[in-house]
This record gives sequence, structure tokens and C-alpha cells, in this order.
Amino acid sequence: MTGMTYRNRPRRRAARPAAALAMTALTSLIALTSLISTTGCTAMQDDGLDYTPRKMSVKDAKDLVRRQSSVILDASGLRYETSNGSPDVSPCEKVEHGYRVKHFWKAYGPSREVLSAALQRLHEELPKRGWKVYRFEKANSKAQQMQLDVEDMKLHHTVTVEEDFVSRDPAASKWEKAGRDGLFITVDSPCYVDPQYRTGDQ
Repeated sequence: MTGMTYRNRPRRRAARPAAALAMTALTSLIALTSLISTTGCTAMQDDGLDYTPRKMSVKDAKDLVRRQSSVILDASGLRYETSNGSPDVSPCEKVEHGYRVKHFWKAYGPSREVLSAALQRLHEELPKRGWKVYRFEKANSKAQQMQLDVEDMKLHHTVTVEEDFVSRDPAASKWEKAGRDGLFITVDSPCYVDPQYRTGDQ
């Protein structure tokens, strides 16, 4: 979830002795090992996993994702309507019987001000509950609405919460003006393994 930046190409330097190169490689390996151990198992989402997936039944994984959604709702302070769909299961590529669970849902409020305040509350409250904030800024979208990205550092679920406000632009399309203001939430589990799971199972 963290961003990457490209630096200017460095100037060519003289060749380094073999012993120095070996020491540099060893130092890099130690640093990489330390990074993996501290950033959490969901650091990679392309299924080139840098962790061993836990064994868990699909049912239990879905229940856990639902509980994580409840944690988000509770921390937001919103006590209004939600559109709460069922969690979806998709395979972890290159992992035998591997899968992950996603839960998409939306929380509503009486006004945009209340919803924005709820997002701010999540930004402040979730770190107190063991979540790490990776991003809290305007989304890279046309609407430029606020987005929060966090990770549970114990269970390694990642969550994205975005302001999802209906456009007030007179030139906006009918589709952009449809719907209701709310916070759109995506809860994403790490990869799990269930020997009973087959691609396509829900």
C-alpha cells in the first residue's frame, strides 16, 4: 500500500571490490528480512506472497471479515443505515487451495459533514485499536474525495474507506448525480488456505 518513487539515475561510479559488494549484499538481505517482519503479511497483494498463509475455513474467514467490518462501523461512530452485502471469495493465484475474502459495503449519514467527521474519527481511532494508517488524503480520482487506507497489524486485514458523495456539478452525468452520499468501505483479508476450497466456491 505504500507508494514508490523513482529517483534520478545515479552517476556511474568506479567498480567496487568483491568483498565490499558481498558485504553490501548481506546488508541488503538483512534489511529486507527486517522489512518483511515489520510491515505485515499483506505488504504484497499480487499473490507473490512474502508469508505463509494461515489455514482457515472459508466460513470462518467470512465471519472474521464481517467482524472487521463491524469494528470499522463502531469506530466511525455512525449509527445510521448501511448497505451490507455478503463477503466475496476469490482465489490466491499460485497458492494451492488459497483464497482471500473481500467485503464491500457502504455506510450512510444525515449529511456530508457527518460522514467526513466519521472518516476523520476513523483516522484518529483505528491506530488506538491496533491498526496502522498508510494513507489519509484525497483519492486519485476525478472527484478528489478523501480516502483512508489502514491495516490491522495483528490479523492483517486491510481496509479502504472513501467518501462517496454524489456529484453537485451541473455538468455531471445523470449517473454521477444518482445514488446517496456515504462512506464506501472495502475490507480485504490476507490469503488463507482451506483444503476444501476450490476456485469458484463462495
